[in-house]
Amino acid sequence: MLQYAGIYGATQQTTKVDISKAGEMTLSSEQMPDSPAEKYEYSADGSFHSADGNTKMSFVKEENGRTYLWTRQYVSLPGLGQTAISLYTGEKLAPRDLPEETAAAWKQRDGKKYYLVNEKYTSVMYLLPTTLQLNLSQQLPGYVADKQITGPNTAAPDLQISAMYGRDLMAYHFYTQDDAEYLQVAGSVYVNEDAVKPIYVAKKSSATIPSSGYAKWYTLNEKDAGKTIKVKIPKKGSFAVYDEKGTCVSFSVVEGDRKVALPAKGSIVFAGEAGSKFEITLQ
Repeated sequence: MLQYAGIYGATQQTTKVDISKAGEMTLSSEQMPDSPAEKYEYSADGSFHSADGNTKMSFVKEENGRTYLWTRQYVSLPGLGQTAISLYTGEKLAPRDLPEETAAAWKQRDGKKYYLVNEKYTSVMYLLPTTLQLNLSQQLPGYVADKQITGPNTAAPDLQISAMYGRDLMAYHFYTQDDAEYLQVAGSVYVNEDAVKPIYVAKKSSATIPSSGYAKWYTLNEKDAGKTIKVKIPKKGSFAVYDEKGTCVSFSVVEGDRKVALPAKGSIVFAGEAGSKFEITLQ
């Protein structure tokens, strides 16, 4: 059974599978390092079972030559009864050697944040965390989450999993425009944090949407924490403010043009049609 230990991929995630000679299997997520590891015990039928007996896992090598983690589970939902699940929840992945040029390009992006810029100004997305942090896999060289790095500016998943854990697969494509690096993924466009400059809160200032129509992002200075601003919003525009953790603390589409107190080390975004101008007044 030890041959099945390794890294298994699924949509937007990887799972490390450790198997001890004593028969204990441990599952841990690289994307959620603070989550407790799952533990399962080996059974004589060749599968691994959870302590409560509700989950059973085994390994299957399919006709396509790929190895899968097969999960069967009973889930009880209070007031709704019980449901049974049986599906592949991961595909075993192998590390990849990258050419020097490709490895160097991706090393520059490791740990960087990318800010969403092409969402419509009325979009509910502005109420959610709107940044994407790119982290190279430390467990599986040549990967970023479930995606194989395929070139200096591209990465794409090569998963072949039926049902839930193989859906919504998304490729990454990077390009440069006006000296800024952009990431395109599943129809969304993000800009590298290096292009996001601090906003200096003065008595009066302004922000204008460029000809690309992309939203304008700024970081907030710690010294401006607690300062209150009021923004004159164009007819087809909006702005949102986020705290240091990326949580939206104010979105003008919901709250109108009321005064907003700035958090420390957060960010602010202005979205609207190309040429739209936002006038900012320090209160």
